Amino acid sequence: MFAIVDCNNFYASCERLFRPELEGQPIVVLSNNDGCVIARSNEAKALGIPMGAPEFKFRQEMKQKGIHVFSSNYPLYGDLSARVMSVLEYLSPNIEIYSIDEAFADMRGFNHFDLNTHGLEVREKILKWIGMPVSIGFGSTKTLSKIANRVAKKTPKSGGVFVFDSQQQIDNVLKKIAIGDVWGIGRKWSMSLQHCGIHSAYDLAQADSTWIRRKYSVVMQRTQRELNGENCISIEELPEKKQLLVSRSFKNKITNYQLLRSLISGYVARACEKLRKQHSVASSIQVFIRTSPFNDSPKYSNAGTVSLNQYSADTATFIKMATYILENIYKDGYEYQKGGIMILDIIPDSKQQLCLFQPEKYDSNARQRMKLMDHVNNKYGRQTLRLGSESKKRWYMNQNLLSPKYTTSWNDILRVK
Repeated sequence: MFAIVDCNNFYASCERLFRPELEGQPIVVLSNNDGCVIARSNEAKALGIPMGAPEFKFRQEMKQKGIHVFSSNYPLYGDLSARVMSVLEYLSPNIEIYSIDEAFADMRGFNHFDLNTHGLEVREKILKWIGMPVSIGFGSTKTLSKIANRVAKKTPKSGGVFVFDSQQQIDNVLKKIAIGDVWGIGRKWSMSLQHCGIHSAYDLAQADSTWIRRKYSVVMQRTQRELNGENCISIEELPEKKQLLVSRSFKNKITNYQLLRSLISGYVARACEKLRKQHSVASSIQVFIRTSPFNDSPKYSNAGTVSLNQYSADTATFIKMATYILENIYKDGYEYQKGGIMILDIIPDSKQQLCLFQPEKYDSNARQRMKLMDHVNNKYGRQTLRLGSESKKRWYMNQNLLSPKYTTSWNDILRVK
């Protein structure tokens, strides 16, 4: 048996937590640089504000409808997420943090528990201790637990907790779940399945397994088996990251190569810092840049990837490769609106193979340099020590509607009068 805990409208709930007067009020949260809507309260959804809506296009409508708009406050969201996850040990000792607002729990060994009561107790703890509303779904597989969680959210009388406890109950629910709402089935697969007469989760569960694998893939077949109660996806308590992405929409359009290079170098430095923090190394990097798709200026986008001869976590090595890529994809005459990098082919530092022509794992001198840099920056603040190609100036995002960092900044702690 598995459970999944999902924070309800997480970003909007975080904003509401310290502003009780917003209870019942419509809320939306915007992406980097206040670009698009990335989170909505139920009230905002009911008013017809779509996910991904560009803020500038819906600004007047949101104002007229009395919608409260916030910039993304990632320090606040990250801290509240960590607090929620810390309470989940009361649900199960085996937890997999799936995203900032979701976590799976392995419920094996809880056969003697009334799972509905147990779930309600944990939900009440999270609400009382942190103030975060959550929904909890229980199922014999991860896929079924995701569907159970959906039922818990959509059914007020459930109290925010739903447990699949019979096959008839599972079948009845699966018949009501659209195929596009099944975990792991994207829009293209959904359209293809519907074209083949598979419109619900129940239809997929009853389809011929051999045909599913032949027409789609073993991944789709695995989803089908999970819908039929066969556990195919186990709990990963500390899943290894396969890639690291750092990207930003720029506050102002960039037309200068040197400035763009310094920003990309900063993104590489941040990604390599994360790489070392998780004790990993990588052998490939991708750089991408693009202009805005929304204005009338000339459009251009491009990306490039380079592989290293040896696994590394050395910032200087990856910046050198990123600069090489940028030199090849950059074109003058365009106003660049977004850029980023992706570190690929990540493995644990302890598992890398030795190179015949470079027998040491990654250069011990580079390792010592990075260790010193990380130590200084952890103690005195990020970019205290940096490479020369990184921007001297920290480029902040547009966050004109940013709420206080109530739990992570001394200056923003609430004052009781």
